[in-house]
Amino acid sequence: MKKQDIHLGHIESLRAIAALMVLIFHFISFEDPKGPLVSNESVRKYSEFGAQGVELFYLISGFVIYYSLSKGVYGFKHYPKYLLKRITRIFPPFWGIILLICLAPLMWDWPFPYSANQVVQNATLTVDLFGNTEWMNPIFVTLKVEFMFYLIIGLLVVVMKRNDWSYGIIVFSSLVAAYYFCSFDLAHNIPFFLIGIVCCEIYKTRQIVLNYCLMASCLLFLCLFFPVEDLVISLIGVVFLLWIPITNRAFRFTGQFSYSLYLTHGFSGGLFLTYCKNQKGVDWNPWVYIVLAVIGSLVFAYCYFLVIEKRAMGWSKGIRY
Repeated sequence: MKKQDIHLGHIESLRAIAALMVLIFHFISFEDPKGPLVSNESVRKYSEFGAQGVELFYLISGFVIYYSLSKGVYGFKHYPKYLLKRITRIFPPFWGIILLICLAPLMWDWPFPYSANQVVQNATLTVDLFGNTEWMNPIFVTLKVEFMFYLIIGLLVVVMKRNDWSYGIIVFSSLVAAYYFCSFDLAHNIPFFLIGIVCCEIYKTRQIVLNYCLMASCLLFLCLFFPVEDLVISLIGVVFLLWIPITNRAFRFTGQFSYSLYLTHGFSGGLFLTYCKNQKGVDWNPWVYIVLAVIGSLVFAYCYFLVIEKRAMGWSKGIRY
């Protein structure tokens, strides 16, 4: 198997693992006014590591987006089309889940909990910019961070490709910015994107000594200023990106619709668990509910991928530099 083939397969597999980590964490920590689904506090506590799947997604994005932009003829003049490709790829599936979230109260005859401003600000990822509404789903914050990264890397990569000095200075300066502006969402998560970028350069066997030094700087930064679980998930990501490629067919298949799974699991699985917990006379083991929620979420996400996300992927691929 060629290295390029392994690259494509193991990236998809790693995406699947990241999405499943977040999904399982959310289902184990699920609770409603009646209380938590899983009452064991130790289990709930250990499941919190699944939230690090978000950081793993950031690391993967740093690798994939940088890989895509640095290998071709991409330049400043291509930036508008690059943004259009990203918007076309990301937003239609995102808007689809917002529509479903808005329709759910109407379908079950619940009070509609969202204002028009809240829906618009969520749909445009500008909730934090205005500060007068709340996110309809906490995972939307991570999409905001992702899109901010897209906005910036589309410009910086042109300079980073010029020579090794430009590349090294920008990576190290970004790490310094993460320290001084850590209160901002993007700056706080810069180290994860940077690790993905550095992994990409190591993967392409470019300036190995420089990039291992930058990798060590990023990991040391996490060790000093971040919780230990952030360092652990970053090390796991590096190992699976560079040295132990996962090419399992099930993971690779799931990775193809991991974005849909990430977007929809709170909706599909959350509705299922809410329904189960409110059924009188039904008191199954919580793990039965969780397993069924995982299976249902996977099926729903794959259907969502076929109907919505796959179309968005086709539209995005049709935009060429």
